[in-house]
Amino acid sequence: MTIELSRRERKKEETRTRIFRAAIRLFRDRGFESTTVDEITERADVAKGTFFNYFPRKESVLAYLSEMRLDEAMESASAILDSKQSAREKLLELMTTAVEVYETDRELSRFVMVNLLQRAFGPEEEVGQRWQKLVVQFIAHGQATGELRRDLDPERAALVLRSVSLSTVFMWAACPEATFRLPDEVRDRLSLVLDGIAA
Repeated sequence: MTIELSRRERKKEETRTRIFRAAIRLFRDRGFESTTVDEITERADVAKGTFFNYFPRKESVLAYLSEMRLDEAMESASAILDSKQSAREKLLELMTTAVEVYETDRELSRFVMVNLLQRAFGPEEEVGQRWQKLVVQFIAHGQATGELRRDLDPERAALVLRSVSLSTVFMWAACPEATFRLPDEVRDRLSLVLDGIAA
């Protein structure tokens, strides 16, 4: 019975991945707004009902992409936190590494950011809350070592850093004339904030 359940779960994950990859390819080829659910299901070779079993709306594909990107950031977070860098550098590396992926596709990133900004700070939004906890962990570490001010509320400081990072990515994605390298600009802007909160 256990083998059967794991096989079923594996099949479900394969179907989700196939739908997701088909959707992302279409978003890149045709644009997010021009792509329909019918086109996604045709490309993925699944029924329309199957799509909605995994993704309640087309925008849910973008939310899933954000989850995947957060998982990648969390995988590298422990190594960054355990490194010999200063608390300031650890925060900068965490935040800049997380935004590098957006540079691969500005058009797709614009839709991801619109979707993310609509839900990133809500109490029910899992990706935003997981990212918030991770940044709070880094700030609390810096406070424990005496490198960041201990009178700061780490939750509030994390919200400020996230706001600066997300708004920079959104500005870059929404403005084709923005020619700066995204991780460098995020690092520079966050540095301005961190210089104000360093001990």
